[in-house]
Amino acid sequence: MGSNPTPSASHRGTSAKEYLIEVWSPVPWDDFDPVMDSSPYDHIAAVVRAIPLGRVATYGQVAALAGLPGRARQVGYAMRSLPDGSDVPWQRVVNASGEVSRRAGEDVLGPSQGFQRHLLQEEGVVFSLAGRIDLERHGWDPSVKIGRSRRSRKTVRLRKLSVISELAVLDARLRSLGSPERADSEKRYLKSALVFRGVDVPTVRREARTWVKAHPEATRMELMGLARAMWRKDVHELRSLALEILRLRREVLESADAKTIEWMLRRAKTWAHVDFIAPHLLAELVERDAKLLRVLDRFACDGDFWIQRSALLALLPSLAREDRHWPRFERYADRLLEAREFFLRKAIGWVLREVAKRDPRRVERYVEARLDRMSGVTLREALRRLPERSRKRLMSRRQTKKPR
Repeated sequence: MGSNPTPSASHRGTSAKEYLIEVWSPVPWDDFDPVMDSSPYDHIAAVVRAIPLGRVATYGQVAALAGLPGRARQVGYAMRSLPDGSDVPWQRVVNASGEVSRRAGEDVLGPSQGFQRHLLQEEGVVFSLAGRIDLERHGWDPSVKIGRSRRSRKTVRLRKLSVISELAVLDARLRSLGSPERADSEKRYLKSALVFRGVDVPTVRREARTWVKAHPEATRMELMGLARAMWRKDVHELRSLALEILRLRREVLESADAKTIEWMLRRAKTWAHVDFIAPHLLAELVERDAKLLRVLDRFACDGDFWIQRSALLALLPSLAREDRHWPRFERYADRLLEAREFFLRKAIGWVLREVAKRDPRRVERYVEARLDRMSGVTLREALRRLPERSRKRLMSRRQTKKPR
């Protein structure tokens, strides 16, 4: 366990209210890629870092939460292998009886046991006269039932998701997968005030699939609660991961969730998230409940250009298939066509480009009637999917009109 690992002050306990509101459950080991993912020891360390101050977890619990059910000994080996000065609070891992495990070659209470016990007592953990910890009182809140069989990898859900533990481990996971260089590059590229972990989009998507596969029983309320908690953190990839999870479980979303979706849109302030939320989540809700079209009408008149962009992009999936919402798009676009904001001009052109794939004549007529009002950005996007002859004709006409 290293000579004198110091417990990290950053892993302090949370209030009882917070603790009950929020969770982590295991990453299936079957889906773990030893090349693309971090090592099993990174998983173990991430779980142990999430154990709150004043709480303990058993080796078996940590193994299951790290996606290594039945491998309690591997957790013990990982703890013993920690380098000196590690910030992993190794002392918070005990055996299944709630005791500090005896080391090889030590008596009933050897030096290592005594040191671990001392650290736990400093954190407020109470030992009985027999040297045991009351796991009901001091045990961490695991979300899985740990089986003793090494063969069994099945986990049994005992209670609702605990968001605090979930956030701690998911963020630790992202940290372990990220690159500081990529984090700096992404932050500069997106010109964002958020914290970046440096994890690429394919990796975030893979992590979302892994999480969803491990939590098939998660309810709508739990998913939305977790997503809101992830979005309260100013971490770009954590927010992206929340969106990917919601997209994969979008079948459980209801019309009432439009309020949370709007809350996310107003916090986003970046195309990287707005352009995901509007066509993948908001559009899904609008498709199921036509009453939410009034929300889009309100968005189109909003003072925030990101919200206005959302109104346009929420119509995109439907317009790519059919004309049902074309009149509504025309109203929105005509109102915003001369806006100075680049992201609005780009969004209008983007929708026109997608509609042109199935109905180029409709887009050609729309563009031709508005050549004198249309920005160069919008025009270029709108013409991309038109026949070459139509593009040349419209560009020729454009030359005779004063661009705005």
